[in-house]
Parts: sequence; C-alpha cells; structure tokens
Amino acid sequence: MAGKGERRFLKNMPGWRASFNPWILRLPNNPERLAFVLHRITGILLVLILFVHITFTTTPATRGWEFWVEEIKRAQGITPVTLYFFIFAGIAIFHGLNGIRLLLVEFLGCCVGKPEKPKPPYISATLRASQRTLLYIVFALWIVLWMIAGYIIFT
Repeated sequence: MAGKGERRFLKNMPGWRASFNPWILRLPNNPERLAFVLHRITGILLVLILFVHITFTTTPATRGWEFWVEEIKRAQGITPVTLYFFIFAGIAIFHGLNGIRLLLVEFLGCCVGKPEKPKPPYISATLRASQRTLLYIVFALWIVLWMIAGYIIFT
C-alpha cells in the first residue's frame, strides 16, 4: 500500500506527461496511435493547404487569366507545383479514408466486437482484431490510391 503523498503507478501507465501530450504515448505495435497522429497532422495540413490554395488561386483576379493559363502550362512534368499536388493528394486521400474508417467504427459500430473485462496491459480487444484489419485496409488503399494519383498528376 502506498504511503501518504506517495504515488504508485502501474508498470504500463505512461504518467502525467501523456495527459499533456497524447502524441508522445509510445506503445509497441500500435498502428492505431500512428493513424491517430497522422489523422491529426493531415487535418492541420489540409487547413493550411486550403489557405495557401485560396491565396494563390485569387491570383487570376489580380493578374488576369492569361497569367494563370501560362502558369498551368509551365507546370507540366515534375515541378514544385506538381509535387505540391502530389503531396496534397496523399494528405487528402489518407485523411478521407481514415475519416471513413472512424465514421464506420465510432458512429455505426462496425468492427467493435463484444465488450470484455479490462485486464493489463489495458489494450482493447477491438484494437487487436477487426479494427486493426480495417486500419490495415485503410493503409493499403491509401498507398494504392496515392500511386494512382501520382500517375495521373505526373503524366
């Protein structure tokens, strides 16, 4: 039993730092955490890319449509603009696919499984079974669709 003022943590408890920054929680073999972090990062990047896109697409209004047509013609092949679109495609595809997975799991209850009594190391059974399979499907589809988008962008 812990004495007064003494705190006892279980071996697998991350401590107070994890409550301030959940992204630093490191659990072995945890693709769900990777999907969580990537979903947050891609969401932030999508907002930033949207801001940049709106800023740069208002250029035709100030410089004229001829300038914009010349810029698009110059962007053929591998240029910073096509790399920008390729990166944007990867971000948007992952965020969309993972969002669909989250909607299926959290709102429709797909792949949740039966509840069971928690026991150490406190890893949910759903994270070891069908949800993990669904997550691997999302990762595989993301790679395939991103490669298809790259083929479309660079050709």
